[in-house]
Amino acid sequence: MTVALDIFNYTLIFCCAYFLGKKWRVVSDKLFWSAFLIRLTAGIALGLVYTYYYSAGDTWSFFNDAKIFSALARHDFVSYLNSLTDFSENQLIQSQLVNQEGRSIFFIKIISVFCLLGHDSYWICAAYFSLLSFICAWMLHRQVTSIFPDATKESAWAFLFFPSVVFWTSGLEKESIALCGIYFLSTGFLKVMASTKSEKLFWLLIIPFGYTIWGLKYYWAIIFFDSIFTGLLVWFLASRFLMVKKYSIIFWTLLFFAIGVLLSFVHPNFYLDQFLDVIISNYNDFAEFSDPRNLIHYYQFEGTLASLLINSPWALLSGLFRPVIGEGQGLLGFVASLENFLIIVLFIASLKNFRRVFASSHQIILWAAISYCVVLCVFLALSTPNFGTLSRYRVGFLPFFVFMIAYRNLLVDWISKKISKA
Repeated sequence: MTVALDIFNYTLIFCCAYFLGKKWRVVSDKLFWSAFLIRLTAGIALGLVYTYYYSAGDTWSFFNDAKIFSALARHDFVSYLNSLTDFSENQLIQSQLVNQEGRSIFFIKIISVFCLLGHDSYWICAAYFSLLSFICAWMLHRQVTSIFPDATKESAWAFLFFPSVVFWTSGLEKESIALCGIYFLSTGFLKVMASTKSEKLFWLLIIPFGYTIWGLKYYWAIIFFDSIFTGLLVWFLASRFLMVKKYSIIFWTLLFFAIGVLLSFVHPNFYLDQFLDVIISNYNDFAEFSDPRNLIHYYQFEGTLASLLINSPWALLSGLFRPVIGEGQGLLGFVASLENFLIIVLFIASLKNFRRVFASSHQIILWAAISYCVVLCVFLALSTPNFGTLSRYRVGFLPFFVFMIAYRNLLVDWISKKISKA
């Protein structure tokens, strides 16, 4: 019976991919199927790494807690449905969970739905997550290439194949579903910027996807919403006022700061009088339990605005490019350092062509991506200084950064020509 259910679920997953490929007219596209199969493989690889490499991991802990909810569903489906929408702390079932934090419980409830579909199989749940991750990544890739038609290779590399992004967002981790939301809303943002029409269902899904990002990664959400709201507002005003178009960078900076202040009131950790304390507290927690060799060290880091500003440039550099070769601890650390070496090479090569990139007619889109990447990178590097954890958390902005440094990069163009001639 279990084998039959596994075959049924995998068949269903492949059928979903096939029919979506048919709808998007890419069912015979090798790129489409390669990206899909790599996502499935990465979802399995994540589970294996947490089984045989790490002694403990969130992914199996989340899954085991999700099985408690799926067991409730089989016993009393009405109570299960009620529990999905009940986030009060006095739930009886909540006392049975290992993970008691609100965002984790929200994620566990999502997994429990797939536990019902996959008869409590971790690997089936991981495959469904990989499918969702792939669908949203492909949607964004399609939209990006419709706006930047000369960036097919760069978009595919950044959103479909970049190793750490694919690995950390293809299994049962919060980052998988959270980045799905980021990709989906980014697709919507690009559709608005390009005046692209879409089905009503797409726009109806904006709210649940936005709520999902908020429920899983509120700090991603706040910075992301700040970036796209600023972009939309500058785009709207620039089309009507010549002054805004002429001084778009100044207006962008002012609006980004103003919207950020307004959004800071939607979560206690971003309240202006608590923000610095939260960062320092998180940093100290990681510093206490991390190997000093696997940690970003800052200069006189304390809960003051001056300290935050002084250390932000180092946080940005560390978040984008570290660990470098020789710093990464263990196998995954070494792999991360190799990936960062590639990012450094691409970044240096992109500096020579910086003006060419921003000569694009889509500067507002690029400014939105830059704002999101820079601010989220600094925030994560300051509050999550452990290289291992940071390598996972930064997937929220990394694909956008990779796309920007690869787009119209002369080194990428040269390598592509060499490969095509080979």
